[in-house]
Amino acid sequence: MFGSRGSKTAIGALVAARIVYAVNWLNIGAVYTLMGPDLSGGVGGLGILTSAFYLGLGIFQVPGGLLAAKWGPKKIVTLGVLLSSTAAIGTSASGSLVEVATFRLVVGAGMAFVFAPAVVLVATLMSGRKSGMAAGLFNSAFDVGGIFGLFAWIVIATVTGWRSSLFLSGGLGVATGALVYFLVPGGDARAIPGEIYSKLGSVLRDRRLVLVGLGILGTDIGVTLFSSFAVYYLVNTVRVDPAVAGLVGGSVYGVAIFSTLWGGRVYDRVGKPGLLMLVSNLGVVAAVALSSIETLAVVAAAAVLLGVASSVAFTVGFAAARDFNTAGEKYDSLAIAWVNCIGLFGSFWPPLVFSFLVERVGYWAAWGGGAALSLALTLPLLLLRE
Repeated sequence: MFGSRGSKTAIGALVAARIVYAVNWLNIGAVYTLMGPDLSGGVGGLGILTSAFYLGLGIFQVPGGLLAAKWGPKKIVTLGVLLSSTAAIGTSASGSLVEVATFRLVVGAGMAFVFAPAVVLVATLMSGRKSGMAAGLFNSAFDVGGIFGLFAWIVIATVTGWRSSLFLSGGLGVATGALVYFLVPGGDARAIPGEIYSKLGSVLRDRRLVLVGLGILGTDIGVTLFSSFAVYYLVNTVRVDPAVAGLVGGSVYGVAIFSTLWGGRVYDRVGKPGLLMLVSNLGVVAAVALSSIETLAVVAAAAVLLGVASSVAFTVGFAAARDFNTAGEKYDSLAIAWVNCIGLFGSFWPPLVFSFLVERVGYWAAWGGGAALSLALTLPLLLLRE
């Protein structure tokens, strides 16, 4: 659709934005060990910040998909990157847990506008409907950012302070928003205003999309709990150095850089999204359960397993959402956003329950409960007919 050189430049801008997007998504979980004393918050405070973020991320998925259909994906991606990055900068200046939670809600809302339209842009720029490779490439960029967010940012925050580290990541996000605006072509509105709401109903009622969304929710719960609490858990309970804890947390995304692309190729070749997601989610369940064993080596092994399993599940799920969409190609963003909405909006409350269980019972109960919940949401995939 676009010239080869221009397509590569545009994809590069979207990948850069996705990497920094991931840093701003995940770095709170890494630097909270430094933030907690300033904000007078323990593990319960981390649960509140995580839940506020996922609440914003989930609520605005479908509105973001609708706006992308109406105004064009480029405009919505740019808006989302700039909004979330500006809110990340605001987080760095916050003086209380309530202020940080408010900004994290806005960060999540901005990010909700980015993912689905950006996947569609990448797939279009790749000049084809190879949904698996498009989702795999974009998720692989997130994994690169995950390494920086969970490992590099704890090192940066230790040296410069948590406020400076968050200001840096927010500023980098604003810069990538400018790259998307100037380097990514397209962005014209494509949907007919009168048909948007009828197509919305068609997408929301699609049984296959709902089942994929529940499977994604099962994956999301495992990844959310580990990425948000693992570093804090390793530092304060397993008693390891913060840099080592960040390295373990980041290893989820290190291995996923490769397994994400592999998962996309497998899906494009064989299909069978229900089976691929089911097997992958069982790996997620096992990883979360293993995290309850308070030994560095076991938690590190769980991180690797979680990285491989979750990356395949996410890639297959989002690619399948695009391929299952029957409302028309211009509503691909809406279909992906709906699946993502189910996964992310449903993830806002498990961190609160997790932190409650940690404070009242212990980490063994919190990790075990997370694994059980992830398993319960995986089982509906058995009903998915391809």
